[in-house]
Amino acid sequence: MLLVELKKSTNPHVDLVSRICLATGVRWSEAEQLQPQQIRQRLIQFARTKTGKARAVPISQKIQDKILAHHAEHRNMGAIFTSCTGAFKEAIERAGIELPLGQLTHVLRHTFASHFMINGGNILTLQRILGNQDLKTTMRYAHLAPEHLDTARTLNPLMTC
Repeated sequence: MLLVELKKSTNPHVDLVSRICLATGVRWSEAEQLQPQQIRQRLIQFARTKTGKARAVPISQKIQDKILAHHAEHRNMGAIFTSCTGAFKEAIERAGIELPLGQLTHVLRHTFASHFMINGGNILTLQRILGNQDLKTTMRYAHLAPEHLDTARTLNPLMTC
């Protein structure tokens, strides 16, 4: 429902910014402030992050093409997007989604991380993608891995005996 409401928005940027967040787990501000030079070889490169550590997040060719085409169409004084948080809030409201205070755009990051783990992602890989300094922050998603404890049966040293 949210994706439908985002497509209906009159803001030309909100749908793609949201999709970048859902596809990569990047923070809203990181996606919204993307510069064309950060996109190359199916990676989004971040030098100035919340934690101060540089990181690169893989993207599909399809997302890369959409970002570059969007930039070519809109040419926002060097930036790819302009502010669209308000349009996101309106789409959330139209979709009838209620979120805890302070979670408006961050819900996309949580959605990415949850689905990453549900689909069999590795917790250490997720930590690197999200750029979390402390593994404890990322561990809140570990329980979502469908077989997160089952590997104890298959990866123990007695399996070959």
